[in-house]
Amino acid sequence: MKKQVVFVVLLLLCLSLIVTAQEPPLQGGTFRYGTTVNPRGMFNPILYTEQYDAYVIEVIYDGLIEIDARLQPQPKVAKAWEISPDGQEITFYLHEGITFHDGVELTAKDVAYTYLTILHPDYTGVRFGTFNMLVGAQEYKEGKADTVPGIEVIDDYTIKFSTSRPHAPLLSSFGYGILPSHLLAHIPVAELEMADFNLKPIGSGPFKFVEFLTDQYVTLAANDDYFFGRPNIDTLVYQKVSQDTIPIFLQQNRIDFVEISPDQFAQVSELAQIDTYVYEALSYSYLAFNLRQERFADPLVRQAITYGFDRELYVDVIREGFGIVANAPMPTASWAFTQEGIDPYHYDPKRASELLAQAGWTPGSDGILEKNGARLEFEFLVPDGSRLTEQMALLFQQNMEDIGVKVNLMFMEFSAAVDRVDAREFDTFTMSWSLAVDPDPYGIWHSTSLWNDPGYTNPESDRLIEAGRLETDLEKRKEIYAQWQQVINHDLPSMFLNYGVTIGALNERVKGFDPDPGPYGPLVGRRLLSKIWLTD
Repeated sequence: MKKQVVFVVLLLLCLSLIVTAQEPPLQGGTFRYGTTVNPRGMFNPILYTEQYDAYVIEVIYDGLIEIDARLQPQPKVAKAWEISPDGQEITFYLHEGITFHDGVELTAKDVAYTYLTILHPDYTGVRFGTFNMLVGAQEYKEGKADTVPGIEVIDDYTIKFSTSRPHAPLLSSFGYGILPSHLLAHIPVAELEMADFNLKPIGSGPFKFVEFLTDQYVTLAANDDYFFGRPNIDTLVYQKVSQDTIPIFLQQNRIDFVEISPDQFAQVSELAQIDTYVYEALSYSYLAFNLRQERFADPLVRQAITYGFDRELYVDVIREGFGIVANAPMPTASWAFTQEGIDPYHYDPKRASELLAQAGWTPGSDGILEKNGARLEFEFLVPDGSRLTEQMALLFQQNMEDIGVKVNLMFMEFSAAVDRVDAREFDTFTMSWSLAVDPDPYGIWHSTSLWNDPGYTNPESDRLIEAGRLETDLEKRKEIYAQWQQVINHDLPSMFLNYGVTIGALNERVKGFDPDPGPYGPLVGRRLLSKIWLTD
């Protein structure tokens, strides 16, 4: 069996840490969170698309619920909720006295504004599919109705959502940060994406926005009036740091937490003041094919390319075992993960060549495969910022050359790469998905989803995705998602590279973190940043 790091948690902690965690928290100080990719600056919880913006969003805003370290929904802005016996109505009861950073009270009116905006005909974001089952949502989206009966403000602190059909992921969907309607309602929804607010956000969360300096840092200050208690630290900084300099920044105490690459694990583990954590994440990395292009339309070609790429070598050598080879878009950390009926696509260049020949591709004069006068040559878009990704791309290029496929690498800054993908101006590209707690794949893989970057369409896939949303019995739902993974595993609209195994490095001066993290890691999706404290 090949080496795999599949620990939920591997902690390098000592008894003294446990003892000091019981000491009363100290107040003050600056916590620096290292990130290798600069945020775009779309600090709006219903419009952002990049994880690096989400880092900031998650501590500026609070949602109706939050997800804890065990991946369970917990009260937040909503102090409680009731779900009807048929599962098609959920009523949230809000805390009284929660205020936005400008002092205005958060009420059910703001909750309604947030979710009505997602459903609005002029909404430019990608989250409509998450709530399209609300009563009247489709009619409202199409401009056939002026209201959404499925969103009912009962009073200032009570709001009810009703669905037209059962929807298993409903409760866990209400984690989006609540927007201040008094600051945004006057802005046409079509223009909201361009609002200054997105660069100077105001939420109700534990930290207030202070400054964003592109390619350097985002600075946030503790919210003294935070309803759930002022953070212990005074200042939170998301510090841009290049991958190569991470060990130096950690050694010099210039950052307090950062995710490190596998090749830095040994060096960072030797630093006296740093503890390391390894945990499975709800994420996967992939290489997406543009299925709108004829050369990728045949699943035999996509299967051949997958057989032709040594993903085991990538995980075992380049990633130094910190990863799990992926064959479907459902991480091992998810309860819906299955290996039943899943083809592992082990590295087999001979099989790859056989499939390509079966698909009608034959060698040209220079050895590159051809069909109907077209060469099997394409561009591979690779975002900058990760040495591992760059090394993966080089390995892929070499492996493809071995089977007669010409790959032209194009390295590009992350946000620019996202723009190309969003415009569908790509042949292939590589990125990663960080997933929600509920395994519902609708938002990424349904044929109507705006995040369906490959342009994947399969009626059976859509049917299973829709069935999974309707089924509230967990075991039956798991069976549905197992069938869906088998469909995706055969069609391969993307080649799945690896499931996420994250390595976090945390300075010992940080206390109050979760010593037994789940997939969200020791800072629990950054929400624990409001609870941590510093010893100096």
